[in-house]
Order: sequence, then C-alpha cells, then structure tokens
Amino acid sequence: MTKSSSTGRALRAVSTLALLASAAIGPSCNSLSGEKIDDHWTFESVPPRVARSVLGYDASRETSYKDFAWDRKKSISLTLRRYLFNHNPMNPNQAPQESLYAPRPVNSILPNPVNYIHVEGFLIGWALTGVPIPIPVDSMLGTLEPGGPSEFFQGFADTISEIDGDSDGLPTSLYGEDGELPAFEMTEDAR
Repeated sequence: MTKSSSTGRALRAVSTLALLASAAIGPSCNSLSGEKIDDHWTFESVPPRVARSVLGYDASRETSYKDFAWDRKKSISLTLRRYLFNHNPMNPNQAPQESLYAPRPVNSILPNPVNYIHVEGFLIGWALTGVPIPIPVDSMLGTLEPGGPSEFFQGFADTISEIDGDSDGLPTSLYGEDGELPAFEMTEDAR
C-alpha cells in the first residue's frame, strides 16, 4: 500500500463522514427549536436530539446556536489565555479584559476571521485532514440557522463600508484591543 493511496482513502473517508454529518446535522439547523426534543414519537425530534448529542447544543435551554457557539469560543479563549499567557482577567490583581463581557460580534468571516474560525476550527480541520486547514463547524452551523445568512453578509457589508471610510484602506476592526493582551500590571497589594 503506497502513501498516496492510503491518503486518498483517508480523504474519501473524511469526505464521506463530513457528508453524513452534514446530512444529519444540516436539516437540524432549520429545525433546532427545542419544542419537540422530548417527543420521541415524531421525526421532528430527531434533528434537535442529534444536535444535542453531537454538538452539545440543547435547543430547549439555549437561545440560538450562534450564541451557544460564541460562549464556547469565549470559554476556550479564556482557558488559553490563562494557561498559555498566564493572564486571568477574573483575577483582581491583573488587568481586566473589557472584551470578555462585550456583546457577540456578527457571525461572519469578516471583519475578524479569527472570531469566525477560532482555535476549534483549526483543530477540527487538523483532526479531519491531517493538515491544519481551518474548518469552522460551529460558525458554519450558526450561519445556516435562521437569520444566519443575513448576519454573515452583514459582516461583509460592514467591512466594505469601513474600508471605504478609512483613509489607509485597511479595516480598523482587524486591529484593535480585543486581539491584544493587556499589559501585565501588578497592584501594590500584590507586591
């Protein structure tokens, strides 16, 4: 068995799994309402139960999938910030992070692709393909839910309007305080 044939088989298996997962989860994006999640005698209960089992999203308890995915992304970012950068915004002896309580940005790849893809998208892509190709499953499912496409294209419209209004020609929202670590400052009490 050569490496190219095993790679081809692995890619076919991954694409088949992705097709099956999208066939199972795709229809659930439009019917992720939790109204019939406990009614096991109807077919309408299947998509919300699949979403709850596979994604961890319970439509009967959560507001929307976009909000659920954003809360999960914020939790991952906070964990990475604590462990990799030794910065805990909840610690009173360290500088707070204002973006921790900011409202959810638009679920669009623009103006900030890092928010749309996130670490989870890179890890899912790496696990499925063996190459660090971003596959933002959570963001794509949020885009497929009702109201998602209009929000996705709103991000493009906002970015284009920022480019037209900016003198440098660069969108200002790509560079800002949200992506930067605040300077580490110890208070006098902690010293």
